[in-house]
Formats: sequence, structure tokens, C-alpha cells
Amino acid sequence: MLHFLVGLAVTLATWLGLRRLVGAPLFGRPEPHRAAILFIDVFPFLAGFGLFLLPTGRPIMAGLAVMCLGIGMGVADRVKRIVLDEPVVFADRAELIEVVRHPRLYLAFVGTGRMVLATIVILLVIVWLIDLERPLWPVSLPQAAILAVVSGVIGRALFVIPTAPGLLRRLRQFYDRLAISRDPAVDAARLGLLAACIVQATLARAERPERQQAAQAHNWPELPTNGPILIVQGESFVDARRLDLSLVHHLPHFAQLQREAVSAGKLTVPCWGANTIRSELAVLTGLGGDDIGLDRYNPYEHFARVPLPSLARQARAAGYRTICVHPYDASFYYRDKVMPLLGFDQFIGVEGFADAARNGPYVSDLAVAEMMAALVRKYGPRVLVFAITMENHGPWDAKHDPLAPAALPETWRALPDAAAVGRWLKHLQSTDGMIPILRDAIAATGSPGWLLFYGDHQPSLTGAFKAAGAADRRSDYAIWGSHAVAGERTDLAAEHMAGALMKAMGVR
Repeated sequence: MLHFLVGLAVTLATWLGLRRLVGAPLFGRPEPHRAAILFIDVFPFLAGFGLFLLPTGRPIMAGLAVMCLGIGMGVADRVKRIVLDEPVVFADRAELIEVVRHPRLYLAFVGTGRMVLATIVILLVIVWLIDLERPLWPVSLPQAAILAVVSGVIGRALFVIPTAPGLLRRLRQFYDRLAISRDPAVDAARLGLLAACIVQATLARAERPERQQAAQAHNWPELPTNGPILIVQGESFVDARRLDLSLVHHLPHFAQLQREAVSAGKLTVPCWGANTIRSELAVLTGLGGDDIGLDRYNPYEHFARVPLPSLARQARAAGYRTICVHPYDASFYYRDKVMPLLGFDQFIGVEGFADAARNGPYVSDLAVAEMMAALVRKYGPRVLVFAITMENHGPWDAKHDPLAPAALPETWRALPDAAAVGRWLKHLQSTDGMIPILRDAIAATGSPGWLLFYGDHQPSLTGAFKAAGAADRRSDYAIWGSHAVAGERTDLAAEHMAGALMKAMGVR
């Protein structure tokens, strides 16, 4: 019995510690449904304790297992708030498999050495407890295996969001009475991190069909067939010239593109530091966060799994060949499944760049530009190519680029992440180098073509972007037409980019 109480105490202490970490009070001001809120938050911990206890019979081990998971979630939340300026959200569960498949994109921000050391320590503690702690009931190895399967089945049943419409409707009505803000940081601080994730995941599931139907009902005008349309979503691309006056000559091609653009300026994007898919879906479909709802945190996991009106779909209806180019794993973020639903005839992943030059660990942006130019030559003026670059993806450590970083402005040289900022600046110049290649490809067709060039988000670099005057979280864009007259500077939101292009093309 003492072992059971100790294990349960460790479980509850983990729950209280995670609540304290995210600022959720145990005894805050009185409010309706306080008991229900606390139950929703503590239930996963108690359920986890029971599910670990069932196959092992060792309550202290079960409590420590829950503690390890709680610490892991707390660390993930802290790191995500620092790196991406948002807490852990329910949609992050889809990232777990990607951490295993693409560890460098994730673990480098925590520290690979720390993760390996923590894993070794956890395994040693488990082995030690198996030998030290006497089980409450005898469990042979075959029995433990069977009970582990049973625990897994029970766990899945407990934590899978219900799909029955009647139950979902009732849960939605109840959660609405809790006055959910739908802001992850606000809800985590009021409900607790796990309660916020559970509530928001359920609301997202309940609201999804309505939002998908509303998005599908959007009427897009017909596009004219007046030349190639090339779209570049530059990874972590920001016009560095606006961060420091000494960088005025850093991106000459983008500077010229903006001067000659039909529309150019700052671009409000729905993310900071990562989550590229949020920006690309907004640009392609014209859907903002209010249209997508809580699925906006990972719109490709569920929301974009139905055919949606998009710029690519309209171009295909006008007779264009539509191609998406991304020099990385085609299945990353389910793009191989989503892009056809957005109207793309073809998706070219990293397999299309087997012999391409690399700049750091990723395919170079110039190789992507050459691929786009080759597609224009192959298919002629009636082609739309949407490219998602990868070269300037973080982390910007020595493994990313062992060569000397770009020269830094004097005011940035004392920054704690100065070397990383220098590497980011260096790769910005590669992205900038795409522009003349693409303009020449459009000119070679002899038809009036279009180039949309924008950044998906700012990089997850704290120093240069938290300095005085650098708090603006927007990226930059330009819409350029080879036969169009330069227009005025206009700041846009990502979901208005397609509309701005169609207006420039003369579409009402």
C-alpha cells in the first residue's frame, strides 16, 4: 500500500508541477465548472498511472513513468515557447512521429546530447526499479506483454476523440460553457496544459466539417491564361535590410523585385520560427485562421484532407500544368497527400534532386530555381510552379554550415546567437539569387508571366529579432509581373496574396 501511495503521490506532484509551469492555478478565483476543469486536466495523469501500473504491478515505477512523460511535455512546452513563441498545442501530437523520422529538425533545439543522456538515465532507472520494487501482484513476462497490449487498447479508447455526432455536439456545448478562448497560451494558463489540449482537440474535431464545407463553398473567379506563374515560398526569408541599415545592399535582387513589383511590402503570416504549412495554405487557398479554426495549428493533418479551392486549382481549370516543388521528404507534413487535393498535378520531392547541389545539409535554393526554370522550358507558358525552399531551414549550427557565416552588422556581433544569425544571412543571399533565374525563365517564354516571392516566417533566432525596432513579426513579399507596371507599396496578410495576384492579372 505504501508503494501505491508513493506512486500516486509522484503522479499528482507531476500534474501540479506541470500546472505551475504553465501558470495554471490550482485554487484560483471561483468560477463555474472549476471542478470539471481540474478533472479534465488531472484525468490523463491518473489514467496514465493506471495504464502503466496494470502490466507492471509496480506503482512507483508507474508514477515515475508518468513523471518522465510530464517532464518531457514540460520541456517541450518551454522549448516551443522560446523557439516558436507558442505553447504545446493539441496538433503537436502529429509531430511525435516526425521527431523520430527527422530528429535534426527538432532535437537540435533541445540538445541532442541532453536527449540521449536523459534517455539513458531513464532506462537505467527502469531497470533498477524492476529489480528493486516488489510488484503488488505477480506478473510474468508473458502476462506483462498481454497486459501491456490491454493497456494500449484502453489508453487508445480513453484518449481518442469521439466521432459520434451526438456526443461531439454535447461535448462542444459543454466546452463552450467553459468559455474557451481558443488561444493556446490563455487556455493553458486557465485550464492546464493537458486540459487545454483535450478541449481544443475536441472542439477542432466538432467544428471541422462545417469549416471544411464553408471553405469548399468559396467561389473563385476564372484565371486568364497569360503566361507562367512562379511562386517561391522562401524558408525563413525576411528582407534583412529592414533590420539594420548596414544591410542595405544585402539582397539586391529582392530589392529590385520590390521596386518593380505590382505589389510589395510586409506580409503578415500565421506563424513565427516554424510551421511553414500555415503560411503556404493561407497563400494558396486564401483561408485565414478564422476560416480554419483550431485546425490552423496543423492544417494539413485533418483540415486540408478534402479538395479545397485554391490558386493552383483555378490555374489548372484555366489549362495550366500545376506543379509543387519541395526538396525534402514528400511525406513530411503529409504534403504528398495534401498537394493533390489543393489542385497540383505533380509533386516533386527530394527524389527529384538526387544530383542537385547542396548548401549546408539541404538542397540549395539555386538548384530549386533551376528546377523551376527547367519546368517552364518543358511545359511552356501555361505552367504554375509553387516552390517551398529548404536551404535556410534551421537550426543554424556548425553542422548546418561549417563555413564562415556572413559578415554581421557591428551592433549584432555581441549577440549570443551571432554565428547562427550570420549563417541565416548567408543563406538569405542564396534565396535572393533565385530571382534572376526565375525572371529569365519567364522572359524566355515571350509571354507575360508572374513571380510571387515571399517568406514563410521569420527564423527562430532571438537576438536580431528581439533587438530594438525588430519586434515586427511579419515577413516580406513581392508580386511581380513581367509586363506589369510597378505599383505602390502595400502590406498584406498571407491569405490575401492570391487575391492580390488575381487583381494584378485583371481578374475582378
